[in-house]
Amino acid sequence: MVQQAHCIKWKQLDSELEALLIEAELIRLHQPEFNVLLKDDKSHIYIQITKKLYPRVKTVRRRDIYQKNLEGTILGPYQSAYKLKKVLRLARKIFPWCDLAQKRINKIKPARENKIKPAREVDSQSKLKQYKQACFYQHLDLCPGACIGQIDPSEYQKNIKNLTLFLRGKTKIVIKRLEKEMLALADQCKYEQANIFKQKINLIKDVIEKKYRLEPDLILPALHDSQTISAVNHLKKILQDFTKLPRHYQLKRIEGYDVSNIQGKNAAVSMVTFKNGFPHKKNYRLFNIKKTSTPNDYQMLKEALERRQKHPEWGKPNLLVIDGGKGQLRAALSVWKWSTPIIGVVKNPDRIIIPVKHFIDKKTKRLKIEYQIINLPSDHPTLFLAKHIRDESHRFAKKQHSRLRRKNMVKTSAA
Repeated sequence: MVQQAHCIKWKQLDSELEALLIEAELIRLHQPEFNVLLKDDKSHIYIQITKKLYPRVKTVRRRDIYQKNLEGTILGPYQSAYKLKKVLRLARKIFPWCDLAQKRINKIKPARENKIKPAREVDSQSKLKQYKQACFYQHLDLCPGACIGQIDPSEYQKNIKNLTLFLRGKTKIVIKRLEKEMLALADQCKYEQANIFKQKINLIKDVIEKKYRLEPDLILPALHDSQTISAVNHLKKILQDFTKLPRHYQLKRIEGYDVSNIQGKNAAVSMVTFKNGFPHKKNYRLFNIKKTSTPNDYQMLKEALERRQKHPEWGKPNLLVIDGGKGQLRAALSVWKWSTPIIGVVKNPDRIIIPVKHFIDKKTKRLKIEYQIINLPSDHPTLFLAKHIRDESHRFAKKQHSRLRRKNMVKTSAA
């Protein structure tokens, strides 16, 4: 490995956790020959929170969800099992859960059915108290003692609900809930218990600070000298995080589209082409709109994309970048037949919109789309590339629109 290396680059980071996360992302992004363990391409991984009296928190693969008909709350998908395990380790320090309590309850022979649910809960807790030996995690403060009946099911489930919100990224709601409970305990002079909630709040705030960020705005160290190639790699990483894009998928050809018209007149749709992140003007194309003469950007975009797909000889794109938001993306997805991912770029503030899932609803026969909005720092290489494609397509479309308008003005004056 040393003999094959051309150069060595390194970057100092704020914490060991951030170093581990960045290492994992770089390995998954570049797929190096030597890092075998961290570049697996298994099916997406999910979090399952079981639907039981004492819910468990487990990681499951996509195939298990469908084959075993798993119940409970399913969170995900997550592309990186390595990253997910790190997240769960942090989460368990704040919201401890128990893996053993429900197993012990299942071993207990059920008594006669009781119509009052709280009685069953109390009965289960009292039976768990018969066990004197706690699980291993209870000694590490990663289990609230449910395995030996130290916490009743309602309190345990409240903790799990906060955990679910935390894993969904709703940290502000969780902090408000914990602060409310902390103040209530303080009013009752239960200062030790209130201090536990204060420690949890501080842990959450530590986790969501910059040094622990796990979102796609993480800027990975460049392993090459070209900022453009770095931008393409970061864009590929973001798409892999939120779509089913294969690990080895290449963004060699990216096409950008924009509509230009005034009240539907002299309308044109531009197609600009970027190869390996650089403009390739030889492959720029323009579509003069023929079917629509009224202000309807969506129909104009549809017409252009339908005509584009009639020209596979131009080469198929690896990604489409649309100047616009959810409306433009819906229009594009409704006519686009090739298996090319599509994203939108929106202004004020600049952000990227990714359709993570789209399907035809069987009842309404309408296109259903789930979106992911990506807000990136202004200096992020991916945002710079996306804006460059958008601005270039806008410039090219406006140029053609102006040309058509001048041409029609000459015809009108001549008449």
